Amino acid sequence: MIETAREALGDLEEYFSAAGKRRFAPRLTLDLTEREREVLVLLADGFTTAEVAQQLSLSQHTVRSRVKTALGKLGARNREHAIAIGIREGAF
Repeated sequence: MIETAREALGDLEEYFSAAGKRRFAPRLTLDLTEREREVLVLLADGFTTAEVAQQLSLSQHTVRSRVKTALGKLGARNREHAIAIGIREGAF
């Protein structure tokens, strides 16, 4: 029984050693402004550009501008990709 515990401890030490060497990708969503994040959250909830604009008291042009800027910061191909990145990173 003690030998089994030693083996388990060895396995655990090996796991933590390997985990400490992993490199994690930087969180892309950290660069988003609060407003860009709000726009993407509403889009993720299924709102249209016009509905997002009305909800946040912005023009539709401003909403599209915020989306375009967020896409660039995230390296996203489209709105859906930006939303997927945000969800994956736990940003919203």
